[in-house]
Amino acid sequence: MSLSILDRPVATTKQREAPKNILVIGASGGIGQAFCRQVEAQFPNAQLIRMARSLEKLEALSMMTQDIAFDLTDEKSIEAAVETLPKSAQIDWVFIATGWLHDEAHQPEKTFRSLNTQQLTLSYQINTFGPALLIKNLLGRLDTKHPMMIGVLTARVGSISDNRLGGWYSYRSSKAALNMLIKNFAIECARSKKPVVFVGLQPGTTDTDLSAPFQRGLSPEDLQTPEYTASQLVKVMSVLKDEDSGLLFDFLGLPFDP
Repeated sequence: MSLSILDRPVATTKQREAPKNILVIGASGGIGQAFCRQVEAQFPNAQLIRMARSLEKLEALSMMTQDIAFDLTDEKSIEAAVETLPKSAQIDWVFIATGWLHDEAHQPEKTFRSLNTQQLTLSYQINTFGPALLIKNLLGRLDTKHPMMIGVLTARVGSISDNRLGGWYSYRSSKAALNMLIKNFAIECARSKKPVVFVGLQPGTTDTDLSAPFQRGLSPEDLQTPEYTASQLVKVMSVLKDEDSGLLFDFLGLPFDP
């Protein structure tokens, strides 16, 4: 049975300083907002940069923030947003909290008969292409000689080896593709000696708009608050080691296979 990285002996965990510069992408979503609140509570002296589609949805915090608007489905918008960051900025943590499962016009496909180009394209644009292009532009803009942690929200249903129920075609496949991209980024940065750690982070079933239609029948114990999820993900990012790069972890620090 795999052990949680949160249970690693202190002596084997590389001690890192508290992050001084933190970038949260998708900061207006349920988990993104909660993660920002955790940053405010745990790292009040840090510089927090927030990227979101709608800046008016961002919460006011007691700490200073730099807020940047962008559209995850528009490559030019991603490029422009990243270019507002100082050239060769030293960012300690990047947390990408974006994701899409459904909207008023689309629900997860229960059968192959529901597959359609529009939904597949939207899933991949938001769950796969957007995060990949963000990371591409960040690596070109930031100081990659500076140690950096990049945590990207993924999903256990994107694990091919763990798929026993089928369905949810576009969401599952777009997250599986995201997991492959995370691994690719990790391999390339390791080869070029860049001290950048990439991990996929599975948040569990959290009470957000994304999970709202699928909460029926869940017990309170099975549904997490955004605050709990965010606090756990902060713990996971705090204990990551260089050799964790390219791996997937859930909110309890347990690794899982792609």
